[in-house]
Amino acid sequence: MHPSTLRRAATRALVITILGTAALAVGSIAPALAVEEAATSGTVISHAPHRISSQIKGRAELIVHTMQSVSGGQTKASTLLFVPEGPAPQDGWPVIAWAHGTTTPGNKLCAPSLTDDLDGGLTKDGFNSDYLFEISTLVNAGYAVVAPDLEGLGEVAEVPYPYFNASSLARSLVSGVVAAHKVNANLSNEYVAVGHSDGGHAVLGVEAFAGEAPQFEFKGTVAIAPYTSIEAFVKELGQRAAAKPEKAGDFRLLQNFNVALMTTGLKVIDPSFKPSSVMGPDLEAQLKEFVTRCSVPAIGGLSKAIAAKGAAFDGFKENWASEPKMAAFLAKNDPAANPNFRLKKPTFISLGTDDAFVFQNTTAALVARLKADGTPVKYNEYPGTDHFTVIRAAQPDTMSFLKELFAD
Repeated sequence: MHPSTLRRAATRALVITILGTAALAVGSIAPALAVEEAATSGTVISHAPHRISSQIKGRAELIVHTMQSVSGGQTKASTLLFVPEGPAPQDGWPVIAWAHGTTTPGNKLCAPSLTDDLDGGLTKDGFNSDYLFEISTLVNAGYAVVAPDLEGLGEVAEVPYPYFNASSLARSLVSGVVAAHKVNANLSNEYVAVGHSDGGHAVLGVEAFAGEAPQFEFKGTVAIAPYTSIEAFVKELGQRAAAKPEKAGDFRLLQNFNVALMTTGLKVIDPSFKPSSVMGPDLEAQLKEFVTRCSVPAIGGLSKAIAAKGAAFDGFKENWASEPKMAAFLAKNDPAANPNFRLKKPTFISLGTDDAFVFQNTTAALVARLKADGTPVKYNEYPGTDHFTVIRAAQPDTMSFLKELFAD
């Protein structure tokens, strides 16, 4: 990437990679399909027609349902269901469980279901996520798409957003698939998980939780620019800052943003965690406003705070990832840090060579480990593409991979 564009690309990829439409639901809300004896994950509370882009040749519904929260109890979740137009195939529409990237560190209204571009405001704020393109391409090709807002996001959310929590992300997708089948009887029992950025991280975790819905067959995974290897990413940013001191400020912003994201995620599941153990007072002071913003404003606010103090800004600590609670959080939720992470189902991982947030070396290292463990993984890099443009570049290969999975 040319140095003159690094700042813009780094911030953009950061917002996007870390990130992650349809306006509010229209029409009257239908009651739950049936009263169940117990509130299990995927129990439908309500569903209603949802506004849909003309790019999508089908129809949409917003489903409110239950899911298991990271707190251990049941909580409300919202999921969009897109179904192609026309009659369903004999075995039903094959299902794609779609996971969006980071739309916010913690504001529940920065949710895909509340924005026309299905990306929680990324495109509106100036970063073309191409999520509408992805969903429309899938639906127009004959796939039903189940697109959760994720636990803690959406109008009905009643718990904090547990950012980067692998179990929460996976259960958001699996419970969304369960609920979608209760709303629409014309769905196939087979599904594949597809996600981008933190959504790419999310879908890598679905296989471990697919057994919670044994009535459906999980076929495999497509992870586009998956947001993993966080500790290694922050370290490499430091190395790049040393090599290019004129761009050190850009790299420093990305480092602090990543540590702030991991801190907010950990703080949700462990309120006793002290941010001061992994960061200085200047970065900690930003967290209160940080979690209230969508991703682009969150990055902007952090950038402004760092610029105001310059080199004196007291941000993340160099040993942040070795703090015991943070180390345990990363080991549990980051596939690259979890020594027990394994995949058995076919997996396709794609990455742009100019991605400023998900690096080639760390992604390739994860892929190499998966292959060594016997995972049937396919990995493609796309020259000249960044964190978002890789979505379109990889789309032909994504569609071919999906066709193979559902044909098996």
